[in-house]
Amino acid sequence: MSLITIREVTEITGITVNALRYYDSKGLLHPTVRNSGGRKEWLYDDDAVRKAKRILLLRRIGIPVESIASVMEKAGRMDEVILRSRLEELRSERREIDEQISVASMLLLLGELTPDAEITDDLLDRMFEKICR
Repeated sequence: MSLITIREVTEITGITVNALRYYDSKGLLHPTVRNSGGRKEWLYDDDAVRKAKRILLLRRIGIPVESIASVMEKAGRMDEVILRSRLEELRSERREIDEQISVASMLLLLGELTPDAEITDDLLDRMFEKICR
């Protein structure tokens, strides 16, 4: 079993030392060895590095730290319910952002087509009814 230092884990994963210590305090990721040769040093094995990567991926998709433990406790399997729920949330957010992009694009286009004229009340009312109602 090869062990690497906390600094090496940060280089491999991009997770900061403070985040690794935070994950330790939350019970998510513990160093394999806390003291080596009388020095205060945290060392991690390959399994711990793999777990760190999984935590980082879960954080990347917006899973809260508080939920990560339940996602990872499935002995190697991630909690499908939480992941499917998060995926649906992300899809919903994407739909909202797509709608916002469409409205902003439409307003810009109208401004380019009629740079010196104001949008008529009738056109504004129709856009509002179609988009906001």
